[in-house]
Amino acid sequence: MLIWLLACSKPCEGTLEDHGITWVGHCGAAYVMGADTGPESQQPAHGVDVPDVYIAKTETTVDQYARCVYDGACRATANADGSGPDACTWGKDPSLPMTCVDYEMATDFCAWADAKLPSEAEWEFAARSRGEARIYPWGEAEPTCELAAINTDDCMPEGVLAVCSTPAGNTERGLCDMSGNAFEWVADYYKPTYENTPVKGGPVKKEGEFNSMRGGGYNSEVPVKTRTRTFHPRDFFYSGMGFRCARRMP
Repeated sequence: MLIWLLACSKPCEGTLEDHGITWVGHCGAAYVMGADTGPESQQPAHGVDVPDVYIAKTETTVDQYARCVYDGACRATANADGSGPDACTWGKDPSLPMTCVDYEMATDFCAWADAKLPSEAEWEFAARSRGEARIYPWGEAEPTCELAAINTDDCMPEGVLAVCSTPAGNTERGLCDMSGNAFEWVADYYKPTYENTPVKGGPVKKEGEFNSMRGGGYNSEVPVKTRTRTFHPRDFFYSGMGFRCARRMP
């Protein structure tokens, strides 16, 4: 059952609750993805037209993921024998992001939730508050402990934090943890640059052996900027790796 939480003047700005997930509507628009400076992986800046899309407010939590496991649509751990790093969150605080998730686990959950992983274009569009020229989800200020769960001299979390623990770092539409906490799988196969990538907001189809990830993580030196990209094999997982889902609107 879909429960509407907020009535807005524009249907694409609505928020709904389904599968235990809060979905935040983002009206589609054209925006300039990437940059013409900085790491080559962010280049070139290019126009992308993103349709209306719902993005999960939070990284998928242990509680949300457990519902899928109990329905028999998801597996609890990435390893068949159930082993993994001690810092994996399965079976722990239900408000933590579900970590130690490989790509298949993430896509299985999103399918169960009648959704999908966001494309890189959709993820960056949402992280930049519908494509605004933001270095970080909250704006231009450098990350602090109050803005993101990351490694700094002042705050060194021992693991991921409960989702939305740093609300000062939210996007304008209220998405939590788009920088820091857990890395997030996205739908795209990884390309070293944006040359010849989709312009309609969809993901890069099968190309190479790696998959893109976004957002940075608490125990990584990868920058947590909105345009930063990294990659891993699809069967890789560790305690700082999670995901969130997206839904295209009718």
